[in-house]
Amino acid sequence: MANLGYSFYPTHPGDILKEELECRNISQRSFAKQVGMSYSVLNELLNGKRSLSPTMALMFEAALGVSADMLMNIQTRYNMQTARKDSKIAQWLSSIPRVAALW
Repeated sequence: MANLGYSFYPTHPGDILKEELECRNISQRSFAKQVGMSYSVLNELLNGKRSLSPTMALMFEAALGVSADMLMNIQTRYNMQTARKDSKIAQWLSSIPRVAALW
């Protein structure tokens, strides 16, 4: 499949948020406590081991001023790039016949 202008390695929204916290000198533990979030959940998100939910995106927007829509778009692009690289998905997709009619 075409690259569609995406980088070779997909960017996880956790990468952006981790950088944001580091730039502001906010520790993960401190941030998690301030927003009422489990440290382990935050850490998994920031390390790309957990997906960002819409609720979490809104929480980051409220706490840091980072656009929730932008974060969710990054998560969607990450999901799509990851799915495109999955060989099982690629094999399954190649077995699906084109059914689009020509007019």
